[in-house]
Amino acid sequence: MRIPSSARANPLSFNATRSHWRLSTWAERLPVAAILLLFLIFGLWYSLAVPPFETPDEIHHYAFARHLSQGNGLPVQTVESSGPWEHEGTQAPLYYFVLGRLTAGIDQSDFDTVNGINPHANLGDPLYAGNKNYILHSAVDRPLTGTILAVHIGRWFSLALMIGALLLIYATTRLAFPHSQTFPLLVLLTVAAIPQIQFISATVSNDNMVILWSSAGIFWLARLLAREEKIPIRWHEWGVLGVILGLAALSKLPGLGLIPLTGLVVLGLGWLRRDRWLPVRALIPMARPVLLVAGWWYGRNYLLYGEWLGVDQLLSINGQRTALPTLAQWWGELRGVRYSFWGLFGWFSILMPNFIYTLLDGISILALLGVIISQIGEWRRDGWARIHRPEIRVHWLLLAWAGMLTALLFYWLTFATSGQGRLLFPAIGAFGVFLCLGIHAWLRFLPQRWRLPLYLLLPAGLLAASLYSLLVLMPVSYGALRPIQPTAAVGTLPAQAEEKSLIFGDQIELVAVDAPAARRYGVGDLIEVTLYWRALTEIATDYPFFLQLISLDHDTLGNITTHPGWGRFPTTLWKTGEIYADYYQLRVDRVADNRSPLLSTLTVGFFEPTSGDRLPLRTADGQILESAEVATVEIQPTTMPDLPSLTASDANFGEIIDLKGFSFPASINETESDLAVTLLWEAVNAPAVDYTAFVHLVDANGAQVGGYDQSPAQGRFPTSRWQPGDRSLSTFPLSIPTELPAGSYEIWVGLYADQEGYARLPAASTRHPVQDERVFLGVIQLGD
Repeated sequence: MRIPSSARANPLSFNATRSHWRLSTWAERLPVAAILLLFLIFGLWYSLAVPPFETPDEIHHYAFARHLSQGNGLPVQTVESSGPWEHEGTQAPLYYFVLGRLTAGIDQSDFDTVNGINPHANLGDPLYAGNKNYILHSAVDRPLTGTILAVHIGRWFSLALMIGALLLIYATTRLAFPHSQTFPLLVLLTVAAIPQIQFISATVSNDNMVILWSSAGIFWLARLLAREEKIPIRWHEWGVLGVILGLAALSKLPGLGLIPLTGLVVLGLGWLRRDRWLPVRALIPMARPVLLVAGWWYGRNYLLYGEWLGVDQLLSINGQRTALPTLAQWWGELRGVRYSFWGLFGWFSILMPNFIYTLLDGISILALLGVIISQIGEWRRDGWARIHRPEIRVHWLLLAWAGMLTALLFYWLTFATSGQGRLLFPAIGAFGVFLCLGIHAWLRFLPQRWRLPLYLLLPAGLLAASLYSLLVLMPVSYGALRPIQPTAAVGTLPAQAEEKSLIFGDQIELVAVDAPAARRYGVGDLIEVTLYWRALTEIATDYPFFLQLISLDHDTLGNITTHPGWGRFPTTLWKTGEIYADYYQLRVDRVADNRSPLLSTLTVGFFEPTSGDRLPLRTADGQILESAEVATVEIQPTTMPDLPSLTASDANFGEIIDLKGFSFPASINETESDLAVTLLWEAVNAPAVDYTAFVHLVDANGAQVGGYDQSPAQGRFPTSRWQPGDRSLSTFPLSIPTELPAGSYEIWVGLYADQEGYARLPAASTRHPVQDERVFLGVIQLGD
């Protein structure tokens, strides 16, 4: 960037004497046109790559405009009946009026056939891997007719509004930096390259209307501030400003923020021009168009809802906080604001790679520090004398507008349930200016020839992030599953896929499963599994299915309920005979039992979407099954059992399994029918087979009078899967025979193999007597 010698230390020190904002030469027009053309290409790409209604609240914005396009009046909102536009029906109506006129000639009667909601849609949880699609059939490539055409006209209308806003941002920046041709271009390029700006500009949303008129208002105020004091401000200029303020206020509530900002500017202009009557002369030309353009809307709100802004009515439909956010909640909300400022797509469910946000956070912090440090230097050198430089007044205007929008966002977060970066976009020009200024504050220490290339790294990186989003994230989030190959056969599946041939409802076949890796999984781990489906016939119903992780105790440890393709490929889109690979990551949500590792099964099944009844399940040869268990998974407990309330033991069985501790009551009453013996086992070496543990109750003559046999893990985890160090805490409930006389009885324990012969493991202990490959634990008194 070439900076004039008189202002080379800092762009903030430019010495402007005139309002220079027009594009007077082709040398100025061509780069601006090139940037806007680049933005248009990305905006059109987003408009076509993102399926209809897959942007925040787009379906509600569209429904509002459609309602008006059909000749209806403005909706009256109630909590009980808000209409398909939901909370958007309380929004200022300018955007919807215009879009309604643009689409009035289109037959949009097919709206109900293209807006089927994905019942398992992931809204606002970008870390969840699936169900990014809000609309169930977003994978369908629909022609540009009817509702789909109307939606795209709305998107392209929004794109045109944003292009207008970018031009106004550039013009404002020219007023702020009249001696630099390159810096305003850099600001324009940086703002135009932000992925979220491109994404929002390609949606049916009133954000684009308020961004346009807010940018227009800031430009007009900057134009007045940058003018020499001796040049008068004519009454029609105040009138134009009033029209802009009215249109901004009729676009969306943040547009109202321009009115107090304008009041401050008018007072400042009166002080600068030593004209105490200037605010009075400006009032009527400004106020009249504001009231005529937007006053009726706020009056209507008061008459209908008893409030001027309609915010309470909006929140009653959309939800609001019942208490102030905690610090942790504030941090989470601000993280969402930062992410959705740069790029958070879909219904806040599609993230860019995390390092992008980390890098942009770092750049933002450095830019903020750069602005602060450079401004401290400016104040020390020039002090309040800077106010007489017109371009500095524009800087202050931009700072005030950015600060006002930031304050309004924080205020909004105190009672609204979520914050979004796009709420700052009416001041995106101001944020772009200070971002670039902050970067310049550091790069000014480098040689001149390095500055512009380093400046361009930021917009280049932002454009690269957009390319990644368009080429990778959008297809992965919304694209249909593709068959493995035409008329694929089982023999063409990957070698690691295990054939299953399970048939659901005589329509769907689970051909094979690529089972998860053979390892232990803990809470929070993701179990990767690929299911290979095939449609046996044309399917007329969109059947959801479940993928569950079930322990041997029948506890659900993890669950995904979705339509196939993780929501984006419902069964009515399947082609008969084709095999589809359906990949999932199932999260282990909890461990129901920490007494030992757990053996669990991955189970799948389809069900009717209305009744919830499961589709009948059978094998290919006709055998009826209760459930489709497709793989086994080992689950690690969050903590291993310890010995706090047990009696320590050194008993060992076959150099394979140790008995680490035990407990049982010293006595029980004759009326009690059960005796609970608790044992803690630990694997010394990996057992090769499954073993069963036994507890015997023996009388004084050595005869067994009671006992209980079960696996050491009490059926939760067979010993053949144990690894050295695995522990299992289990309880053996011995039944006491009713005819057993009072007296002392011995408790003995041991292990035997679950094989022919049931051979006992050799027992050894230095603390306990050993007999018949079993270990004596102690005596219990029955009765008195």
